[in-house]
Amino acid sequence: MKRLVLGLAVLSLSGCGGGSDADPAPGQGQGQSKPLLAEYHGSWGIDGLAVVMISSTSVTTYIYDETRSCYEADFFNVTASSSSSLTAKDVATGEVSTSSFELINGVLRVKEGKESLDLPAIDYFLPSPGCPNVHGIQTITADITLDTLPPYVTINRSAQSSGYVEYSYGISFDTNKNSKLDAGDVQLMLHHFKSGGAENIQLPLSDIKASVWNYVPENGSTRVLVTSSSLESLTLGVELQGSMLRFTADTRQHASLMHIAADTPIFVSTYLNYPSPEPEILEGFADGPWNWSSAEHQDIFPEQGMAIPNNYPQHLMTDASGDLTKGQSKWVDIQSVKLSFN
Repeated sequence: MKRLVLGLAVLSLSGCGGGSDADPAPGQGQGQSKPLLAEYHGSWGIDGLAVVMISSTSVTTYIYDETRSCYEADFFNVTASSSSSLTAKDVATGEVSTSSFELINGVLRVKEGKESLDLPAIDYFLPSPGCPNVHGIQTITADITLDTLPPYVTINRSAQSSGYVEYSYGISFDTNKNSKLDAGDVQLMLHHFKSGGAENIQLPLSDIKASVWNYVPENGSTRVLVTSSSLESLTLGVELQGSMLRFTADTRQHASLMHIAADTPIFVSTYLNYPSPEPEILEGFADGPWNWSSAEHQDIFPEQGMAIPNNYPQHLMTDASGDLTKGQSKWVDIQSVKLSFN
C-alpha cells in the first residue's frame, strides 16, 4: 500500500504520469490565463512519505525512496493555470500534465485524469537526507569574497531590536531554472537574528551557524518563505579566509540539492543590519561602523536576474566594487563568487 500511495503521489502531483485522457484545464497550452487561487498554495502530503509544494509558478515533489532511505526531489514549472488547476512541465524530462484542485474540509484533493489523491496540509517538512546527486556531485563549495571582513563581529547588539536580522550571507540555487526563487529552491546561508540572552557578544563571523534553507510556499498564501531547522543535519561547513567566506555542503543534506550542477542559476545576497553605529575606530579593522551612516547595508549578485556558473571560466564570477543596493559597509560588498562541484 505504501508503494501505491507513493506512485499515486508521483502520478497525480508531479506530472510524471497521467495520460492522454487527462481533462484539459482552462488555459492549457496557452500560457498562464488566470493565477491559481491562494487557498491551493502550500505544502500538502503524507508526512514522511510524499509532499508536494505548490505555488503559482512552480511545483516541487519530495518522495521518500524506501530502498535507498532518502528523499527524491522533482521540479516542475507552471506553463498555464486557472483558478483551480495547473499545467506543469517536468524540468528534467520535459513531460507536461495538468492537475486540478479542490479543498474538502481543509484537505486538498488533486485530480489528474481519472486519478485523484487527498492530501492534508503539512506545516513543516524536512526532506533530509536527500538521495545522491543525479550528476554524481557529492560536495558543493561556494566562496563569497567581500571587499573586507572584520576580525570579529558583535551579535545580539544592545542597539538592535530582538528578532531582527543582524548578519546574513547566502547563495541561492534556482533548482527549477525558471529565473525565480520559488517553491523547492534552496539556499546556503549564514544567518543571525538577535535573540534573548547575553548581549554584545564578539566572535568570528564564521562562528555564526550556517545552514541549508528551503524556499517553501506559505499555506493559503501566495507568499514564498525561506525556512530551515536547527537540526545538525542541515548545518554547513563555514570557513573565514581573510575577506572570503567559504560554504561547504554535502549534497545529501537536502533533497533539493540532488539536481544542482554548474548549469544551475544562482543568486547571492549579503546583508548587515547595524543600527546606531559606534563612532570609535577599531584596531585591526579595515572598515567598520565609524564609516557608516546607514543602519542597513546590502549587496546582491548579479544586479539583475541570475548567474549560471557554467558561463564563467572556472565558475568564477566577479562583481563591481562599491555597488551596494543599501548602505556603505564593505563587509557586504561582494567582489567575487566561485562555485566548485566535486
